[in-house]
Amino acid sequence: MAELKKSLGVTRGTAMMLNIVLGAGLLTLPGLAVQEVGSSATLIWIACAVAAAPLLWVFAILGRRYPDAGGIASIMGHAFGKSGRICATLLFLGAVSVGLPAVALTGGHYVAATFGGPAAVYAGALIVAALGVNFLSAEMAGRVNTFIASLVLVFILGLAIVGYLAVQPAFDLSAASTPSADTDLRHLGMVFMMVFFAFTGWEVSANLGGEFRNPKRDVPRAMALSFFLAVGLYLVLALVVAKAGALGAGPAPFAQIFGQSFGPAGRITIAALAVLLIFANLSAAIWAVSRMVYSAARDGLLPAPIAQIRNDVPLNAVMVTVVVLLSVVGLVGAGILDMSHLLAAAGQNFLLLYTGAAASLLRLERRTAYRLLSLGCLALVCLLFIGRGGQGLLYPVLLIALGLAISFLQKGDAALRNQSPAE
Repeated sequence: MAELKKSLGVTRGTAMMLNIVLGAGLLTLPGLAVQEVGSSATLIWIACAVAAAPLLWVFAILGRRYPDAGGIASIMGHAFGKSGRICATLLFLGAVSVGLPAVALTGGHYVAATFGGPAAVYAGALIVAALGVNFLSAEMAGRVNTFIASLVLVFILGLAIVGYLAVQPAFDLSAASTPSADTDLRHLGMVFMMVFFAFTGWEVSANLGGEFRNPKRDVPRAMALSFFLAVGLYLVLALVVAKAGALGAGPAPFAQIFGQSFGPAGRITIAALAVLLIFANLSAAIWAVSRMVYSAARDGLLPAPIAQIRNDVPLNAVMVTVVVLLSVVGLVGAGILDMSHLLAAAGQNFLLLYTGAAASLLRLERRTAYRLLSLGCLALVCLLFIGRGGQGLLYPVLLIALGLAISFLQKGDAALRNQSPAE
């Protein structure tokens, strides 16, 4: 069977990871956090960055040692066998199948708020536009995503600079990070979980490991560089929104800030930025997710024709991915699902995948430093689960149960095939 072309280095790998990570939350979560906890929001962004760093380190270690289109599923297969691989595949596909439509719908709502019309239609158009990039060859798609990432960074830096000049935030984190007297720890934990969604995405980028020319060297470098760039942007924008106060509170803080400073032109500019950001996010995420679909088909979990490659691209896997995303957007447009449920389900699955990554490192590594890192990450994820509570667990539990059932049936079929005929 044909293999994926190794076309990624540090620059393009970093660009792809930034396109995956810098999603709609960049324009939404700072305002929602300020709305919930006021000036304490800045501390929560810093705490999320600190919590995400060791988890990212785990992915960097595993990604360079087990580079494969299967990403975290391939890693968990090495650690826990076929059952681990199947369960991780279903958790991952279950997360992105609901999370990416929510990202597209966020862009649709920005456009609908500016120009009117149904948000689901705009969201579908964004997904179809992102599909076009994935029809390109691996080499050309890498160049396009690098260009888009550069453009997104320029626009976001411009947003941060202009927003800073508009509100002139004081970089006094001690004042910005003091919780109000009536803010309890449970509420802070809820807001932490909400903001932490902005720090998911590197587990998706782990699927790109098989396309790095030198994964042992370049995967950790690309992850580290994309992490520091993303965190820097998050903190600057969080400070800008926190300084804006009531004007920055809500799901569209920059639309409010720029609308007051520049009128309708400011709102249109923010809407255009949101569309560009989400298009970049979707195009890179479809690339990464289709590799997981390709890997699942290659391993027999999905129909074999899905694993066919044309022009170095798994086009059938790309099409299957897009059809699923459009179907979920259609269900939201019909009122059957809503965005809050989509994001909650995706976040819960990603947390379980973080747990699986840390457990895999603990099982596969014998170095004391790595084992301590994995134990620390497992403890951290347990704390996150406690802060979130048991809401939303039914969806991932059902996926895990399905994965274990499939693994059991496949083992039974293999045993029957290997059994000698009775004489």
